[in-house]
Amino acid sequence: MRDRLAVIVVAALTGLAPAFVSEAVAAPQKPTVIHVDDGAAVGGNGSGKRPYNNLPDAVAAARASSTQVVIKVEPGDYPLSSPLVLDFPVELRGSNEAVVVPDDPWPTGSIVAGTETRVFATAAMGSQPLIKIGRGDATVLTGVSISGFTFQGSSAAQEIVLTRVQRYQVADNVFRAPANFAFQSIASSGELTANHFSGVGTAAIFNGGYPESPSKIVASGNRAVGNNLGGILLNGASIDIPELGDHLQAVVRNNDLSNNTGNQGFGLRVFILRRDMGEPGDTQSEAHIDAVIRDNRLVGNRIGVMVDAGFPYRSVAGVCDPRTYSGTINLDLFGNTLNSSQVSPALITFTRFNAALSPSLLPLWQYLHGATFEISDIDGTLASARIDHPATDPFVGPCPGDETHEPLDNTLIYNGVTLPNGRNF
Repeated sequence: MRDRLAVIVVAALTGLAPAFVSEAVAAPQKPTVIHVDDGAAVGGNGSGKRPYNNLPDAVAAARASSTQVVIKVEPGDYPLSSPLVLDFPVELRGSNEAVVVPDDPWPTGSIVAGTETRVFATAAMGSQPLIKIGRGDATVLTGVSISGFTFQGSSAAQEIVLTRVQRYQVADNVFRAPANFAFQSIASSGELTANHFSGVGTAAIFNGGYPESPSKIVASGNRAVGNNLGGILLNGASIDIPELGDHLQAVVRNNDLSNNTGNQGFGLRVFILRRDMGEPGDTQSEAHIDAVIRDNRLVGNRIGVMVDAGFPYRSVAGVCDPRTYSGTINLDLFGNTLNSSQVSPALITFTRFNAALSPSLLPLWQYLHGATFEISDIDGTLASARIDHPATDPFVGPCPGDETHEPLDNTLIYNGVTLPNGRNF
């Protein structure tokens, strides 16, 4: 398994060139620089002498440019009342200078006084994302870079969401409360590097892709601490788009995913899919994840690592879900530090995590059928995991698929050994 998953590292890294590096056969092109300063006078033109004083004007000018563009934003406060839409290749560069603490390898979340570039949602934003990256016509966008900002989205919304974007780079930013989800990548490939997340719902969510817009991601050097739901979440399926993206390839390495103790409180969560009934793509019932999890710090979470089905609905508001859910999760863990979890170091279940912890919720959530979880864990990090792996569905109910205790035929392989059915908690 190690050799097979090692290919993921190579594929994820070699497919990710910096956002503005041209192909080898093309001469490099000097980008146009558009300047933004919140203290500038109204009516600027984006030059160094007459910068724009707001981000929407700068983005509109960049969209109209025929050349590669860097939007350089000076320290200051930049309110947004509607999403900033990046639907073209661009580098958005803020001015944050991080405070560095000796012997701390991860971002601290503190910014040198006078250097912060803060982008925040006004009340008018409501539940809309702070920044939306991707084209409105569902074609694939390539080459977006964002660095050096502090983001504060509204409590019901996301701060950055990328949809059908390839070769993105999001680095050296600070994501702050009160946003629900700080960062979400859907059917997109890129790098999330050296960012700081705290006080949000979930720090970073990576969702699956499809052949025309795959999901091959690297999350490295980030710190996601003190969040309500958790640190990093890997979802095998696409979400919020009609394309049935069903594969995520991920490398999660050298991140600090600690002290997430709220509602779910996970350091890392890996699940098969979420496709809500009535939403785009709600026929999807299967997805796949291949991930390398290495050299991460997962300390003081409610549950360090969760591996589960995600959202395998039985019924919603009394309407039976006709789907039978399945899929595969292949994980390779090594070099991680996992300790001081409040509930359990890890939870591995073939249903939704909270139904495993509270079986009274099983009327809402199915078990997977014919699924395989294969985990290579040479350090034994997950050796004391809570495992929920029944041979048959323990629930009988009113929906057609719940008439009997049918066999589930799921397989759990840990360090090359197929584990027996059962529940150890």
